[in-house]
Amino acid sequence: MLYYKAGTIPNSKPQRIRLPDGTTITDPTHDQLIDNGWYVAPDMPSYTHPNVLEWQDPNWVVRGPNQQEVEASWESIKRRCEELLAATDYKVIKAVEAAVANGTSLSDELPAAYITYRQALRDIYNNVNNLDPFNIEWPVLPT
Repeated sequence: MLYYKAGTIPNSKPQRIRLPDGTTITDPTHDQLIDNGWYVAPDMPSYTHPNVLEWQDPNWVVRGPNQQEVEASWESIKRRCEELLAATDYKVIKAVEAAVANGTSLSDELPAAYITYRQALRDIYNNVNNLDPFNIEWPVLPT
């Protein structure tokens, strides 16, 4: 059970409360809390990501992500795309070196699966398909 006072976020039962006369009670009972201005918070509703649970006295509210949270998610996605692309740069460099040394084309030296994988990461980074930033299907690194 969660308790709150007006203007505070619900929390577990306080271990000590201050009474109006300035004295304190340690380990107050439920009745002592209620008698001294504490309320029992309603049960938290269930919700799924990316929704957010917030306390808006005296109720819990489930809301969708705000613009700042959406932007933060995109920044995180872009960083991950950059990391994943950087992790496969060596394959591209190695393929370019082999193509130059062997007089072949890049497509002869770099497996098509890597080209597809890296393009999928760039598509995510640039959001070419109007993706949901909270439900990204990441491409699988070729073996």
